[in-house]
Amino acid sequence: MFDRVLKRSLAWGLGLWWGVCAVGLQAAELANVGKGALVLDVCKIHVPGDALRTFWRGPDGQAFASLPQVDGWLRTRNERLLCGSNAGIYGKDLRPIGLYVEDRQVLRRLSTRKDGYGNFYLQPNGALVLTEQSATIWDTDALATVWDQLAPSVRYATQSGPLLLQNRQINPLFTPGSDNRLVRNAVCTRTPQEVVLAKSRYPINFYDFAATLRDSLGCQDALYLDGSISELFPLEGGLGAPLGPMLGVAVPLK
Repeated sequence: MFDRVLKRSLAWGLGLWWGVCAVGLQAAELANVGKGALVLDVCKIHVPGDALRTFWRGPDGQAFASLPQVDGWLRTRNERLLCGSNAGIYGKDLRPIGLYVEDRQVLRRLSTRKDGYGNFYLQPNGALVLTEQSATIWDTDALATVWDQLAPSVRYATQSGPLLLQNRQINPLFTPGSDNRLVRNAVCTRTPQEVVLAKSRYPINFYDFAATLRDSLGCQDALYLDGSISELFPLEGGLGAPLGPMLGVAVPLK
């Protein structure tokens, strides 16, 4: 399926890539990078031309729980989901563990807790923050110091952990050659206008995942989203488990 989808650009026009700067022009597209066991399936997104946003609950207050459900809801609004992924670690009730902002509404506050169990609490963790014109991945501690000033400009945000890359530096907690391999996904930024949703095609350790995001995609900063359940819509994958927060690009139906 992927090879067929890969040949079909998700842009309004074929051949669009980084560097599209006309406001309103959709440049998001599927691709793959890396070699052998380190192949990543990715959706490359341009901000603000592509309407990247977060999704969690529908108008009835119930969690969407899946990317096809998000797509179905969007279609009732004369839109569709161009590409999307799970957007961070969440609890059994599908509530985001940390910061979650949707359409300028802060639905979950920034978590600065560091003593919890699980990947979310591996340090440093961080958040993807989307404003009208840019996408930035923040270290949680740094974001906490500026949140009050930044918050009025934030349209969407999701917190997760750990950070995979900071200024192209791999998280020092990661071990080269580790046997801790899972199918994993992440969001990364190449510039404040170039965002990538990435999922490993095969099980991969944290170190190799971060290195491939940096070396094959040119990512400067990267935030881990989850493992095993990872999905990249519209490609098949994941375990079919219910999802909490999600990220995706919505476009008008044509």
